[in-house]
Amino acid sequence: MSDLLDIKLVIDKDCQKLNVVITNNERNEDVEGVIAAIQGYANKKIPMIPAYFKDSVVMLPQRQIIRLYISNRKVMVQTSQRIYEVKMNLRELEEILDPDRFVRSSQSEIINLRKVKNFDFSVVGTIGVLLENGERTWVARRRVRDVKRALERGGNDGYKN
Repeated sequence: MSDLLDIKLVIDKDCQKLNVVITNNERNEDVEGVIAAIQGYANKKIPMIPAYFKDSVVMLPQRQIIRLYISNRKVMVQTSQRIYEVKMNLRELEEILDPDRFVRSSQSEIINLRKVKNFDFSVVGTIGVLLENGERTWVARRRVRDVKRALERGGNDGYKN
């Protein structure tokens, strides 16, 4: 894996609650970082998004969402597998989406920063966005500042999902 740490998963059918054990020869900065990351994850309850496909409802983890957008007056959610419909508007979704992961790119679209392949800053006043599924979109001029702020905050912090 890496020189910093090894991860071992033990599946125990009798286990009732997630248990994390950190083993090291001393309590140091690396251990503190791992503890902080685990605590941050545990304290941050990120709701799943109810999405509709044909006659079924699926609860989508936010990490699977590439983008949310409006098409024919309906809010759609795109994942790598398919496109779903959502019964909330973009403003409501903005309230429950993880702000470290999602940013409003236009009046009709929210993108997952961790699903962006690259940003194109060559066009003055806007930003071209290439998503990991190959689709291209644009950041509206009035949203450029928001996207730049999100990137400075570390929206794409190197974690893939």
